Amino acid sequence: MSQSNPSNNRFPVVFVLLCSCMLLTGSAVAAFASPDPVEIAFETTSPYYHPQVAVVSAGTPVRWNNATGSPHSVRHDGCLTDDHCAFQSIAVPPDSSFLIAPLPPGRYGYHCELHPVMRGTLVVLVPLARGDRMISAPEPTR
Repeated sequence: MSQSNPSNNRFPVVFVLLCSCMLLTGSAVAAFASPDPVEIAFETTSPYYHPQVAVVSAGTPVRWNNATGSPHSVRHDGCLTDDHCAFQSIAVPPDSSFLIAPLPPGRYGYHCELHPVMRGTLVVLVPLARGDRMISAPEPTR
């Protein structure tokens, strides 16, 4: 009786590549295994995004909500230059929202492509130690 040599057994090798970058909208929120998103509201009057400067901990998703009567967008200023384009929405219709996955620490200026006067800043901080609390940045003076 001959013994089989395991090196002669050939099995196909399958590689799976998963992308960890995602922009989420609508019902895709349910698939998110992160903390609740920080909410930023579109507004029809200055400063147009509320809060105008949003400070979040790294690992936190961010959602822009449009409760106004017209569409708006969210475009990272880096998308206009040779810098990294961290996020960009299509026109967000009234009563809709735009959700992004958590970003690495940094300062992200953004604007509405449809209404260039609308400008905001997202500041992502390194997570604080357990027991520490996030301190909100004051609204800029007008």
